[in-house]
Amino acid sequence: MTSSMMDPVSEDEDVRIGTAEREEAMASLSRQFSEGRLNPDEFSERSGAIAAAVTRADLEPIFADLPAKPGQIPPRSIEHTRDWRAIVMALVPLVALGFTILVPHGWLAWLALPILGILLYRGR
Repeated sequence: MTSSMMDPVSEDEDVRIGTAEREEAMASLSRQFSEGRLNPDEFSERSGAIAAAVTRADLEPIFADLPAKPGQIPPRSIEHTRDWRAIVMALVPLVALGFTILVPHGWLAWLALPILGILLYRGR
């Protein structure tokens, strides 16, 4: 039995690629670039390597240090949850300003800002 019959992976690497495979590789590289994984110089260099690729093995080093499927980040890692404490802390200065303008000795309301911050964030 020859080595090519025993190892189908190495056989696939020697298969020549066509325009469709190069376009698919370029689309994947563009996605990686748009997600910020490559700087413009790296993108340009790798784009040239894709254009010059003849076999599937030529494409492997281009993507070796990149995730297999760009854009497939779990939604939870992208999702920004709103912290109700931050919203409260953002509103406190507005309330303190209102007290300063409308109430005698309203400037004392500004003392609530650090105290409220300590109370809200002490358990974090």
